[in-house]
Order: sequence, then C-alpha cells, then structure tokens
Amino acid sequence: MSRSDQTRSGLLSLGSPAARQFLLCVAIVAAFVLVMVAGWNHYADQFAAREEFLLSPRDILITTPPAWIQSNVLSDSVEEASLPEQLDLRDRELTSKIAATFTAHPWVRQVHKVVKQYPAKVLVELEYRRPVAMVEVEFVDEGAVRRGLIPVDVEGTVLPPGDFSRIQANDRYPRIHIDLKRPMVEAGMKWDDLRVAEAASIASLLVGHWSELKLNRIVVKEDGGRHYELESDTTRIIWGSPPGQELPQETLANHKVQVMLQKAAESAISDNNASPALDLRTAGRALTGTGPVRR
Repeated sequence: MSRSDQTRSGLLSLGSPAARQFLLCVAIVAAFVLVMVAGWNHYADQFAAREEFLLSPRDILITTPPAWIQSNVLSDSVEEASLPEQLDLRDRELTSKIAATFTAHPWVRQVHKVVKQYPAKVLVELEYRRPVAMVEVEFVDEGAVRRGLIPVDVEGTVLPPGDFSRIQANDRYPRIHIDLKRPMVEAGMKWDDLRVAEAASIASLLVGHWSELKLNRIVVKEDGGRHYELESDTTRIIWGSPPGQELPQETLANHKVQVMLQKAAESAISDNNASPALDLRTAGRALTGTGPVRR
C-alpha cells in the first residue's frame, strides 16, 4: 500500500482502492444478510407447518388398554388436558407435557416412557391399574338409602365405576365391607381409609379363585386387634393380617391361599355343608404337616 492511500493519521482514505474494496465487501455481506432474512420470512411459515413435525393429539399411540377398561383412555386424557390441535415434535417440553396428560387419568398407574419419532409419531408406554375388589358403600338416592359398589385396585385406588356392568361388579370381583362410607376422593386417588387398601391386598390374592372358593366378602374386625375375615355361606374363615404385615407366628399370605385351595378341593369350604371355622393364621401345620410358617 502506498503512502498516498493513507491519511496522515494512518487511516485509509475513502477514495483509496483498498477502502473501496472494504466497502464493497461490507455491502455484499449486508446484501446477503438481507436476502437471508427475507428468505426466512418467506419460508418460515412453511417450515413451521411441515407435516412431518406435526401430529394431532388423538394420533398418539399408547399401550393397548386391557379388556377391563371400557373408558377411552386416549380421548379422555386429551380432552381433560386441553392439548392444542397440533403437537410439534420440535417442542422440547412435548414429552413431559404428554406424560403429565396421561398420568392424570384414573386408569393409568404409571407412564413409563414417552418417545418421539420422525416423521411425526409419539409412542407412550403406560402401566394400567387392575381392579381387584368392589367396596360396599351406602348412598342416598331420592330419599332412600341404597347400597352400591366402588371398584379399587390392589393399592386401594378408586377406579371409574362406570367401566363396570352390574353383573361384573356383583359376580366377578371380591367384595370388601369396611364401614359402608363413600370415599372422599375422586377416581384415580387412594381411598381415604387405610383399611380399604389392606383388604384390597388380600383380595388381589383371591380374585382369581373367588368363585371357586364360594366366598362372599372380606370384612374387617377390630376386636382383639385389627384383622380380616372372609365370609362364606358355609364357614367362618379368619384370614388375619394383611399380606406383608403378618405377626411373627402367623402363616404367610401365599400359604393361606394354598390352604384354602386345598380345603376347597377337599370340599371343606366350597360345598353346601356347614364347616368348622378355619383360622388361616395358624394354618401352616394343616398344609405342610409342620409348624406354622414364620416370617
């Protein structure tokens, strides 16, 4: 660069060739930026609306509900959560939003995972609650006191009663009799009485054999310490403590079930003749020929 291209201060003169080249570069860069901005403004809406990133909430794929669920888990969850009409896979919060949507459904015990796939697809792995018993309650209808049944799972969680027909509620599941009080919680929440959960844990072991054993209901007894009994048309069956809470000398829950099945096979419980009371708390000897099973 010649000295003629510089001012006395050492800066380039605006009329110098080097300065003109610099200004030309600046102009080219500015023009490029303007073109990019104009292009983005033109195509941004088209990019945002690309179908491979968008899907309707009703197109979410969930674990197939088991036969005992009559509710539409997908539709119910979407409506309750008020999700937008279109979900965008590029939303970084999308998986957590969808997980929260299904966690709120009373039939869903747990959302194990939410997976986004391209093009637009969302897979949700759900674990559903399983009904194990019907709790007997009283309610007032048109001035008359009536009895009804409310379904629960093994943890004492209230399930949607509308998913069960009268025949299913009456004949398929064990009944629990506590105090006939209706729960103060909604479906999807645990019954506000620990005794319901304890009785439900017993019912979960018996639900597959209930008809075979010709049992009527599980009842709580408070005399001599809280314990549970099984009502039968032919005998009184003392179950004892809830599973996992057995006393030191008490037979464990699985052994109690085996004793009942053995007795049923011998027609000691399931026939129509009255039988002596059966105390399952000390029934280990009857099953194994040894002392009671210790915890």
